[in-house]
Amino acid sequence: MKFFNIFKRSAEPVTDTWQMLEALGIANQTASGKNVNSESAQALPALYCAVSTIAEAIATLPLHVYRKSKDDRERAATHSAEKLLNLAPNEYQTPYDFKLALMRSILLKGNGYARIDFEKTGKAKALHLIHPDAIQVKRLANGRLGYVVTNDKGKQESLLQEEIIHVRYHSDDGIIGKSPVTVCRESIGLGLAQQEHGASQLKNGVRPSGVLEYDKFLDEKKIKEMSAAFNNQHTGTGNNGKTLILEGGLKWKSVSLSNQDAEWLESRQFTIADVARMFKISPIYLMDYSNSTYSNHSEASRAFLSQSLRPWLSNLEQALGAKLISSRNLGNVFIEFQTADVLRATTVERYEVYDIGIRNGLLSPNECRKKENLVSRHGGDEFSQSWKQEVETNVSNPK
Repeated sequence: MKFFNIFKRSAEPVTDTWQMLEALGIANQTASGKNVNSESAQALPALYCAVSTIAEAIATLPLHVYRKSKDDRERAATHSAEKLLNLAPNEYQTPYDFKLALMRSILLKGNGYARIDFEKTGKAKALHLIHPDAIQVKRLANGRLGYVVTNDKGKQESLLQEEIIHVRYHSDDGIIGKSPVTVCRESIGLGLAQQEHGASQLKNGVRPSGVLEYDKFLDEKKIKEMSAAFNNQHTGTGNNGKTLILEGGLKWKSVSLSNQDAEWLESRQFTIADVARMFKISPIYLMDYSNSTYSNHSEASRAFLSQSLRPWLSNLEQALGAKLISSRNLGNVFIEFQTADVLRATTVERYEVYDIGIRNGLLSPNECRKKENLVSRHGGDEFSQSWKQEVETNVSNPK
């Protein structure tokens, strides 16, 4: 029972009112009567889709460590963080699994935690995810943060802020992030209640597609015979479209969708829009194509990167860099996502961009071939000088 959850933690008393109510299962109660938390909220398809879309998009993006040079930058392939973020964060997860689980934790719980294991030399050697319910964050007397982690056996361990990667959602105090599931629980609860209402209607309600009208009284036996004969001839996929022939004054009357049912369907559509607002994502990415066109789908892709993903990418880059890169190298070494694949256009659009880049000396042919996963060719590393020739021609032949 949830009541006993408050006794499963450490010997420390639960002094926060909201924490106490949440442990008792009261804090999650909404006006619609539905209990909303990170688990129950995922039963709403639109919310589950939003979380999956953002988490999967970030998990699939390449994440690399770079080192600044004089006028450029280069991959720091030998850096310890490069291995953790691209090869194996630990012994049981792939980089995709790690980033996906971390993002799901942040989106659903408001906070994502990972413990850093260090070698004797001080380099990070492994990253282990920690469930948000198993960790407490405290502000220490010296102004720094401390973390108390409770393992599966109930044993607690205190860790310093240098040993924990902590990625927050929106935070009011800069210490603990706020989950959109908690903040918008009333809207989510309404969506869950509507979903449950529709399911119960299908289970218990009666909704005939039409009725047969007759101006005379029929006994029970005659009604059963007519009903059986009608259903045998005109129900099921095999009888779809058959001509209906009525005799003896029988009339067929269709039963249309009631205003109440139409409003219920419209409210279900509004739930999708509400979830899209919570996560700042276009309804197109929630598989709602009711208002989708080719042009606004293309714009939605750009908005997905700039409005939905960009803040998350910056948040992750800074949180990872602050803990996986030593303080003396923070000015020269940094972590960055590659976002080119998010805006990957059609074949025609890509080749037009390559053509402009090659003709203006911005890209070499081999760089373009690499972007298309093609092997390099001899002489393809040279940059075009056509822009220079055009300038010289215009200068030597003034009008």
